[in-house]
Amino acid sequence: MSQKLPGCLSRFLPAETGIVFLLCSALSLSPVLSAQTDDTYQARRTQAFALYDANKLVDALTLLEKLHAEKPSDLAVFERLSFVTLAHAATLSDPAARKLERAHARKLADEAKAAGVDSNLLKAVLLVPEDGGEMNFSGTPEVQAIMQEGESAFAKGDMEAAVAAYSRALALDPKQYDAALFIGDVYFKKKDHEQADKWFARAVEIDPNRETGYRYWGDDLAAQGLSSEAREQFIGAVVAEPYNQRSWVGLSQWAKHENKFLGSPKIESPDKIEHGDKNQTNIIIDPSAFQSNGKKDGTDAWFFYPIVRAGWHGEKFQKEFPAEKEYRHSLPEEVDGFQSVVNQVQEKLKKQEIQQLDPALAILVKISGERLLESFILISRPDKGISQDYPPYRDAHREKIRQYITEWIIHPAQ
Repeated sequence: MSQKLPGCLSRFLPAETGIVFLLCSALSLSPVLSAQTDDTYQARRTQAFALYDANKLVDALTLLEKLHAEKPSDLAVFERLSFVTLAHAATLSDPAARKLERAHARKLADEAKAAGVDSNLLKAVLLVPEDGGEMNFSGTPEVQAIMQEGESAFAKGDMEAAVAAYSRALALDPKQYDAALFIGDVYFKKKDHEQADKWFARAVEIDPNRETGYRYWGDDLAAQGLSSEAREQFIGAVVAEPYNQRSWVGLSQWAKHENKFLGSPKIESPDKIEHGDKNQTNIIIDPSAFQSNGKKDGTDAWFFYPIVRAGWHGEKFQKEFPAEKEYRHSLPEEVDGFQSVVNQVQEKLKKQEIQQLDPALAILVKISGERLLESFILISRPDKGISQDYPPYRDAHREKIRQYITEWIIHPAQ
């Protein structure tokens, strides 16, 4: 379902990168070509790519290095070389050598970009720090060493050794999320769906607020043809980390496969509010609002949105968030503003002062009636301030967020 990269690329990258594309589950294994008797460039290229696709990354490295030296203009070889160099770093036991090899991989990626490569794979390698800094799986040295042992085995294509290492790490630290995730990824590569799903579920249980386990699980369910079940896991990834664009890739690709599309309701106040220094608030009213009263479509109710929000710049915010020293745009403020509009519309409807309700307001009223205003704001209208209120809301209302995404984000293709 999702766009695959060889192996689990996220294991080679620093955590929390905010990558805007899917880092991986894993490629389905491709058969490794038998030794080529034809020594032409194309034959050796085909052999290298087969090794790469089969996750024999270290085996592919020497071939790719020679191919690149022979034909630097082959951009497909160039981008793969940068990645397998990064994977090779995981096989090195000496930290200094490992860091140096990672830095080399990053340098190759920079050069590939300059040559014209613009792929998801290359963008991922470009996330490696220029100095070769690597991700830390655990603060416990023994667990960290075992995880690196597993990474080394994985990069070499020794899946049994990789699982053994990850299992040892998990035995030492039952909360080692990446160990459970990577075991599931190995079984996914083997097409052992029962075991893969078991381990992805274990990862989600360890940390329900990381998106990767849901996304990998969704990939495995999709591979089994279980579309509805896959969708639920892809939604779970978004619920876990909606502001990480990587979280949306599985759901986006699921939607495309199912002839659907993703989109938020278009609800926007025509009036604006600007908070300045020293509790100063400027309200900017759309002049057309004064010319729309004759429409009797309820749009004049938007006048209350900035008025209500303006009251949050002083004592109201301090009362709601006593531990915060400075004002910020918050979820309660935005809910208060939108709900004031909804209340005005409902009052006008009761008084029959609206002839034909504006479509955007009709949607807003319906969302409010379903108790989904918070989810609408957090998923479809977040900003830096509002996003700070997401974790506590998610922890208490996961099903509401799921409901909003299911009902208001996923749409049939037009």
